[in-house]
Amino acid sequence: MKRILAATAICVAISMAAQAQVSVGLEAGATYNTLSQYIKGENRDTEGNVGFRAGFNVNIPLGEESRFHLQPALIFDGNSGSSSTYSAQSRTGAGIPFFESDSRDYRINQLQVPVMFLFKAGDPVYDKEHFFFGLGPTFAFTFSGRYHQVYSNALNGSERVKDVDAPLRIGSGNYEDYARFNIGGGAVIGYEFKSGIYLKGHYNYFFNNMHPLADSKNKMHATQAGLTLGFFFKKFEQYKY
Repeated sequence: MKRILAATAICVAISMAAQAQVSVGLEAGATYNTLSQYIKGENRDTEGNVGFRAGFNVNIPLGEESRFHLQPALIFDGNSGSSSTYSAQSRTGAGIPFFESDSRDYRINQLQVPVMFLFKAGDPVYDKEHFFFGLGPTFAFTFSGRYHQVYSNALNGSERVKDVDAPLRIGSGNYEDYARFNIGGGAVIGYEFKSGIYLKGHYNYFFNNMHPLADSKNKMHATQAGLTLGFFFKKFEQYKY
């Protein structure tokens, strides 16, 4: 169902582009990503990752001289995820001290398809520069990444350590690290110049539980904020709102 919704949104955008005066551009920027980690019934302390994004964007006016626009994009999103730590100390039934610690680091690469519905301030004909803001869904498809876990436990002072640093295993089930598909809601705000250059900030909250087991004791939810610089190429010919 989620894949059908994503395909439908893309088809709508292509259909409207065939009838409207569109602007196509490139963009790139930096992101700050968080991934909450509730694993085996325990909330873990997390630390966000700084990532990057790059791709292309299409601006489609929703009618002649309209302030409302549709902006679908295809974005490579790199180094999302977060790091987390957990530690606990207890005693066995015989009173022997037991200590365990677990750190996990997720580095996630995705393709994102945001579909933003924008309102551009000012007059569509005479204002050559303007603020814009918008809302819309974002579809994310994880295709690669890296997972690093360091787990240790100590029983009566004797420590054992497991260190796993390997490519991210994508999918669902006991032997995977991270689910493949995610969908979120996003917001953007920015400013566009007469030259076609634009600067925007965005925020995405993703709804899906990305833990490969995805049950009541294992939950992972992603968020992302970022700042992007872009350029619409067609605007050098003639100003297009």
